Amino acid sequence: MELAGPWEATIADDESRRAWLDHDDAAQWTKIDVPGHWRSNPAFADSDGPLLYRTRFDHPAPETGERWWLRFDGAFYQGDVWLDGAYVGDTEGYFFPHSFEVTEALGARPDHLLGVELTCHPETNPAVRRNITGSIGGSVGIDTQWNPGGLWRPVHLERTGPVQIRHLRVLCRDANANRATVAFRAVLDSSVSGEVILRSSVGDVDHVDQRRLAAGENQ
Repeated sequence: MELAGPWEATIADDESRRAWLDHDDAAQWTKIDVPGHWRSNPAFADSDGPLLYRTRFDHPAPETGERWWLRFDGAFYQGDVWLDGAYVGDTEGYFFPHSFEVTEALGARPDHLLGVELTCHPETNPAVRRNITGSIGGSVGIDTQWNPGGLWRPVHLERTGPVQIRHLRVLCRDANANRATVAFRAVLDSSVSGEVILRSSVGDVDHVDQRRLAAGENQ
């Protein structure tokens, strides 16, 4: 489930931070596209933030055995996340995906309020950087005074079973015209302890491996 479309945003200050998750003063909020950069919105065209983002959505309670995750594919650059008034976690890095388990929160009520405070410090000196912004921060043709802050890639709710693949890395260690050696590294998060079967396929080669997982994160 993608949480796209118009969200609401406002400049973050002490007053707005105190009440942003429980008041409905629409006059203080501006519709903003997600995904998108906040400077693409005329109301924030000259802003360096930080900004408060929020959106409301409905979702049924998870079924038995389901786990639900809130995933940010790209939050530019540093974020703090709340769901229904409870702090969920933080993000850092414009291209690095972050996910947080929200199974319990989705089971507590059918209507939800998601909030994000997003910070992207301006980079005015190319020789001194606070953010790792890759090509966006140093490409020819991009104004160095332009702040790329925003929820610039999709935000999702994702469903898994008891085990989630948190991270997966695939590395080709060596190869020639006839064969290759491929290494896999996975970080798995399990809600229970037990045996799992890991299956991988590369071309016509299938591999099956059985492992025992503890409850929690397994590397």
